[in-house]
Amino acid sequence: MDYVGGAIFGLFFIGFMLLSIGGLVFWIFKIVEVTRIPEYQYQAAGTEKITWVVVVALAQAIGALIWHFAKRRSVLDAAGRMPSVAPGWYPAPGTEGLRWWDGTRWTEHNHPS
Repeated sequence: MDYVGGAIFGLFFIGFMLLSIGGLVFWIFKIVEVTRIPEYQYQAAGTEKITWVVVVALAQAIGALIWHFAKRRSVLDAAGRMPSVAPGWYPAPGTEGLRWWDGTRWTEHNHPS
């Protein structure tokens, strides 16, 4: 019985070590991935790069899994899109006044220059 118990413990220990090393490697790859994607790509996907760097760095393998399954696809899909222009007063097309841009479309709010 001692031999069987020792063998089971040894297999459990080896499996745990392989899982730990795999998790560490996965975490490192995800940190590199998150930091290499440009900021504008995150903005186009509606999120912030610094948020994901902090999540992956501090939560380690769990953070890497959260990134991988929660937001990675939408950020990678945003590669060709540019982020939207921030809301604000901009020169109105065809006039000399200003018009309010809400971040997605022109509104009816005008302001003389």
